[in-house]
Amino acid sequence: MLPDGWKYSNLGEIACNVTSGSRDWAQYYSDTGDKFVRMTNLSRDGVRISENDMKRVAIPHDSTDGKRTALKNGDILISITAELGKIGLVPKEFGRAFINQHLALVRLKNATASSTFVAYALSSKKLNQKLNSLNDAGAKAGLNLSTIRSFPLILPPLPEQKKIAAILSTWDRAIERMEKLLANSQQQKKALMQQLLTGKKRLPGFTGEWKKKTLSNVCQIKTGKKDVNEGCENGEYPFFTCAKQHTFSDNYSYDCEAILIAGNGEVGKTHYYNGKFEAYQRTYILSDFTNISVFFLLHFIEFFLPLDISKEKQHGAMPYIKLGTLKDFSVVTPPIAEQRAIATVLTTADEEIASLESDLSRLRQEKKALMQQLLTGKRRVTVD
Repeated sequence: MLPDGWKYSNLGEIACNVTSGSRDWAQYYSDTGDKFVRMTNLSRDGVRISENDMKRVAIPHDSTDGKRTALKNGDILISITAELGKIGLVPKEFGRAFINQHLALVRLKNATASSTFVAYALSSKKLNQKLNSLNDAGAKAGLNLSTIRSFPLILPPLPEQKKIAAILSTWDRAIERMEKLLANSQQQKKALMQQLLTGKKRLPGFTGEWKKKTLSNVCQIKTGKKDVNEGCENGEYPFFTCAKQHTFSDNYSYDCEAILIAGNGEVGKTHYYNGKFEAYQRTYILSDFTNISVFFLLHFIEFFLPLDISKEKQHGAMPYIKLGTLKDFSVVTPPIAEQRAIATVLTTADEEIASLESDLSRLRQEKKALMQQLLTGKRRVTVD
């Protein structure tokens, strides 16, 4: 039963235009020019169009496809190939922009519905899963425009739509501010690492020569012995594999302070652990540290090892780490007291980043819960 005043509709009933972009835009790519929105600029976590990696195009002014697919404020974008159902909402002052054939454009009729409300509704978990499940092209994922037009919606009265859209937009602005704070903190940490781990900037009160060693000079390097079947969701001990997050095991083979490095998969991903744990056969275990701060070494590896891996990739090397590569990995260290001080500064930066990540995750979860209530009428808003 619908909430009072709500009604069933579909995109075709409230839209004045439902179309998609055209092919062969690559010929118009330019270092300058108008924005060109692609699937990678849309998200499943919201309706904001990301301008990271935004392509630019310079098209003829008399282009028919250009006129047909030029974006306007309030246009709703939907990915219709591969990753179905990613949503974007064209904001005010977005500027002249176009789309390719992988996106559908939905332009609503004036005064029939709030484009912001509809975009949020389409990005909600329930409707987004429904969009993502539709497939008009068999094995190859794809949506045609008739499917988009017939996609069902439940709409409250227009004033309520606008109020809900305004509330959710406020949450999105808070999330965006938090994302910027997090990005700034991450960038500041990178700058600190660049300065402190190379000796370009010395902490006050520290002098002394930096010494160059190999990783095998400062610790033992071993590999885990277990295969992926060792993993157990309810196990007692961490099981470190080559994934971003560890799983668990009922057993342990190691009981020590260690730095763990993914040898393939998430190549170079590092973890610190002190205690009983298990390790996958392509995970490297660094332990028994000699004349070095473990946390200084952890930060040093986190900063410099990805640079080495990136160089190897550029030369076409296989995306995995060989034992010999780690043994010969160069470690340049200041005196031990300075190592510890540097580690403290960088660990503090990590804690700030972790706190911001936690706050951002909380905001996103709270917004999702609020969306679930507002977009289904379980929680009504007062309209002035």
